[in-house]
Amino acid sequence: MLKKKIISLLMVMTIALTFVGCDNKVGDIALEKGQTAIHISKDGKVQYGVAESFDKDYYDKKELKSTVENEVDEFNSDSDASGKDALSLKSMDVKKDVATMIMEFASTTDFGTYILKYNNPDKGTFYIGDISDNEDCEIKGKFYAPDNKKKSVSEDKISDLDDNILIVNEQMKVQIEGTVKYVSENCKISDGVVETAKTDDGISYIVYTLK
Repeated sequence: MLKKKIISLLMVMTIALTFVGCDNKVGDIALEKGQTAIHISKDGKVQYGVAESFDKDYYDKKELKSTVENEVDEFNSDSDASGKDALSLKSMDVKKDVATMIMEFASTTDFGTYILKYNNPDKGTFYIGDISDNEDCEIKGKFYAPDNKKKSVSEDKISDLDDNILIVNEQMKVQIEGTVKYVSENCKISDGVVETAKTDDGISYIVYTLK
């Protein structure tokens, strides 16, 4: 699952700690307990947030700060990262029994690199980028445009498009500052936010452009 690396970082939090104050939003998505969210801006930056239940005490503020800083530094020094600012910690927060972390990536490529190298999703269950560059994830099923749910299009049409695609096998909320052109039938759309399907309900696809 995409969020397992972030959860491993959250495991060093203590319930009484507020490390960085924040409004717990990823784009316009207000994170709630148990949610994962992605926001892709027109310039290609990606915000990625996770909110998890926390009802036990783990470690202290110094250990949390050190762990997170090491994680960010490790990724930014990776040869596959776009540069020293490829990843930054936007906010980290614990309120009541919910721990929240929001990261920001300089590009969709950095976000994809992080997920593939550090979260190790199952082969064929995650991709972000140009449809034409997708080699590992099969595109299958039926798709519909947000403004025409009654008419579906085939996987063959999607594969031939000159657009971007996000492929995930996890329930999350996704907001894109461009145009969502098609989503797979197992996705839901409300107020411009796409909600992907639960893991057991199959892989979700979002076809989009940032233009």
